[in-house]
Amino acid sequence: MNAGRYVLGSVVVFVYLFVYEWIFHGVIGKGWYSEYAHLMRPDAEVGMFMFWMIIGLLLLAFGFCFVFIKGYERRGIGEGFRYGLYVGLAFSVSNTLIEYGVLPLPVKWVVAWIIGYLIMMILAGIIFAAIYRPAVKAAEPAPGATEQA
Repeated sequence: MNAGRYVLGSVVVFVYLFVYEWIFHGVIGKGWYSEYAHLMRPDAEVGMFMFWMIIGLLLLAFGFCFVFIKGYERRGIGEGFRYGLYVGLAFSVSNTLIEYGVLPLPVKWVVAWIIGYLIMMILAGIIFAAIYRPAVKAAEPAPGATEQA
């Protein structure tokens, strides 16, 4: 494991996730959510809960990246694409469908969230795959080689 690349990549993925979520929900989705304001926290309260959103995104970024390096195959950004797709399908899509089953969400949100979260996770995988490289091991002397003074 290359701890430096892991931390750097995780921080970059966190920043990416934060910006993506802000654009997706705060800019693109702002109109969608106004129709269902009764399901959301009032704007005055959102700032008080920002800390928890940031903690959640930090955990997502560092956990997402950690799992990636555990199965790292040195296959470039294609590996990141596949990984992001798999994580998106396993967690983002499934969680959105569960939320739809529990909460009175409109179908257009569910469809938008599924597409948006799949894109988000695929891009996160590509970003991390582009940054992460395993640590380079120091070359060991060949068997029988002697050190010279």
